[in-house]
Amino acid sequence: MKKDLVLGGLVLLSLWLISGIQAVKRFQDVRFHGKQSNDQGHHSQIRGWSPDRNTWDEQLYPAWKAGDARWENCWRGGKVEALLTSDSPALIGSNITFAVTLRFPRCQKENDDGDIIYDRKCRNDSFSYQDQYVYNWTKWVDDCNEGNCTFINKFPDGRPFPPHPDWRRRNFVYIFQTLDQFYSLTGRSSAVLSINTTNITAGTQMMEVSVYRRDHRRHYPVAKASAMYIVTEQIPLYVNISQKNDRNSSDKIFIKDSPITFDVKLHDPSHYLAKAAVSFNWTFGDGSGSFVSNNPLSSHTYTLLGNFSLNLTVKAAIPGPCKPVTPTTFIPTTYTSSTTTAPVTSNSTGNSTDLPFTETAFVTTEGSNVTTAPTTETTTHIQTTPAAGCFIDRYGYYKANIRIVDGIVEVNIVEMTNVSPSEAQKSSIDFVVACQGSIPTDACTIISDSTCTIPQNEVCDEVVTTDECLVTLRRAFTGPGTYCVNITLGDDASLALASTLVSVSEGE
Repeated sequence: MKKDLVLGGLVLLSLWLISGIQAVKRFQDVRFHGKQSNDQGHHSQIRGWSPDRNTWDEQLYPAWKAGDARWENCWRGGKVEALLTSDSPALIGSNITFAVTLRFPRCQKENDDGDIIYDRKCRNDSFSYQDQYVYNWTKWVDDCNEGNCTFINKFPDGRPFPPHPDWRRRNFVYIFQTLDQFYSLTGRSSAVLSINTTNITAGTQMMEVSVYRRDHRRHYPVAKASAMYIVTEQIPLYVNISQKNDRNSSDKIFIKDSPITFDVKLHDPSHYLAKAAVSFNWTFGDGSGSFVSNNPLSSHTYTLLGNFSLNLTVKAAIPGPCKPVTPTTFIPTTYTSSTTTAPVTSNSTGNSTDLPFTETAFVTTEGSNVTTAPTTETTTHIQTTPAAGCFIDRYGYYKANIRIVDGIVEVNIVEMTNVSPSEAQKSSIDFVVACQGSIPTDACTIISDSTCTIPQNEVCDEVVTTDECLVTLRRAFTGPGTYCVNITLGDDASLALASTLVSVSEGE
């Protein structure tokens, strides 16, 4: 009898193990493109998912691998494409948002009720519509409410759909999956998911989404998509560098003795840094030292020619929870004293505190004026209380090599002379233009109406190199009137502009 019980227990144990293996396998089967997980020990820890108890409902949500022939017939009239994007990169602790949009076959669109209909605007003579609807979900949902059919509103793990005012129009189910975590949503032809990155390892990760269309008793997969996203410990940022008269900011060549503007843009779409104290530490590489500011917009003027290394360090002190304090007990020490001294206190939280602490609590014992015998005491550190809480420090870095050259820093029209026209010539004016800085290589003139908004003529010429920046340009006008004239002188690195209004009279 005892032997039979042991054998029976072994059989039950074997069946339980087989059942668990099958549950895990079934979970693996629904992964994107049937890929296997690298961590076999985390299946029981998936948020909202327990393979040994709640297996994937394959009857309600069939899982098809890539290449399965059923993908060809899962949607009437063609294939549905899913476009998955994100606002990556994301700083650890912030939220990252994913957006998926469905692209239907040609001549199909979603109407206001959430049904998929034929778009009659793209109809041609060779194509006729037998029905207005590709999928008329609203009708069968209404019928079900009248008791004509039954359908189950639940996700693959058995959780019910969340209540939503427009649930009739939410005819797609989106199953997002990343790092062995599932996130399920219902929606229309697009869906948005935001997740927090606090517990996500820094680096490049993969988000996958499977899209199902709802039906009476079964939901059918119609599209899959995947996208890489980045989680980082460094603050994502970029710097927009601009300068007046600079011809091309992307070449990192700028003009001497002219202010350069640096505009720092922090990539923080979830506003994680909204309450952070942010500072910008600049080193411009020209021996001018470092410049620290809390303003993302700054400027600097280089007075020397050459190549310089630009460096920026951004620090953000983000309000965060304080770490627990563990009292530290010291080994008993023996000393002789007329009074008992207060123990030294320290904050052992490990958090960054930018503001001073409040008054520290001390434990003291008063003694008499008489010298007492040596005593042995145990000293314990007492926790101090931060005045303004604790912070998480995050940093971002930017480096660039820039070149400073002579450039055209100013242009002036110093003289205008009428040119006497002949019968076959139009009215012309000679413009004498002077500039400061380098010698220009080209000159362009744009002649517009009196409001300087409607261009009428544009002429560009090469400028013969001379030792002096003085250029004479002859420009013709179509007839009497008032004209706006813009003259631009340029070289490889810079452009400078001068403007004037010209009045042309008949015969002058």
